[in-house]
Amino acid sequence: MLLLVPAFALVSPVQQLHLPAALHMMATSSSLAANRLLVLGGTGFVGGTIAQEAVNRGYSVTSLSRRGRLDDADDRITWLEGDASDAGTVARVVQEGEFDAVVHAIGMLLDNSLNRFASGSGSVPGEGATYDQVTRQTVFAAADAVVSNRKAGQPPTPFVFVSAAEAAWTKDALFEGTPLAFLRRYLVAKRAAEERLLSDARNLRATVLRPSLVWTKERPAALPAVSAFTAANAIGIPFIDRPVSVTTLAAAAVEALEDASCSGTQNYKGMERLAAQAMRR
Repeated sequence: MLLLVPAFALVSPVQQLHLPAALHMMATSSSLAANRLLVLGGTGFVGGTIAQEAVNRGYSVTSLSRRGRLDDADDRITWLEGDASDAGTVARVVQEGEFDAVVHAIGMLLDNSLNRFASGSGSVPGEGATYDQVTRQTVFAAADAVVSNRKAGQPPTPFVFVSAAEAAWTKDALFEGTPLAFLRRYLVAKRAAEERLLSDARNLRATVLRPSLVWTKERPAALPAVSAFTAANAIGIPFIDRPVSVTTLAAAAVEALEDASCSGTQNYKGMERLAAQAMRR
C-alpha cells in the first residue's frame, strides 16, 4: 500500500493494564464502551484515522505502536508504546485488554529511512526492520494472541487487516518475477499475513482491505498521483486500482468490524461500499 501523503500514566481502575516492561502506558481513554477495539499501528496515517473513526462511533479504543502517543493525541484513546512484533507483548496486551475486535494497520513501503517520504505519518522503521517483521510477524502475533484468549462458544473475532491492492497481482504467494526486490519482499509479507487470517474462519472473521494509493486532501502534494491513478483505472489499465481516501478506508474498516456478514478481501469497490453503508447507520 503506497501512502503518498508525504507519559501520561493516569490509568483508571477499570482500564488498568498490567503490562510487561517492554510496554509503556502513555494515556487512557475516559470511558469503557460496549466494544473494545485494539488498533495496531494507531499512530500511523491510516491507523490513526481508523482509531479516530472508531472512537467517534462509540468504541473504546486502544492503540499499540512504537511511538506510543503523539503530541496531538485524542485523550479518549488509550495509547500504548510497544513492539507489536514481540509476541509476548502482544499476548499480554490482548489478554489484559479483553478486546472484542482488532485492526492491524502497521506497515511500511520502504524498509529503510526513505520510508518517511512514502509514509503518510513520516514513520521511520526501526533499525534492521524487515517487511517480515513489520507485517507478517505482527499479524501472526496478534492473531495467535486473539485465538489463545477466545472463550468457548464465542463467535469469530472481527479482525481487519490493511493490506495492499498489489497483493492481488498474482496467486503466487512468492510473487516470482516481481521486478523490484523490495516490492517482492513487501508483497510476500502482505500475502502471508492475509493467508494467516483468512485461513482461520473458525476463530477469526477476517476482512482484508486492499487499497492502492491512500490519500487525503490535506496533503495536496499527492493529488497529481491520485488523479493519474484514477484516470488509469477508469480507462482499464491492468493492475491499477482507484485510489481510496483515508477517511473512506477508515469508515470501511470500522464498518467491517460491525457488519457480521463482512469477511474476505475488499478492494476499492468494497471499501467504498462499506463506507457508504456506514453513512446510512
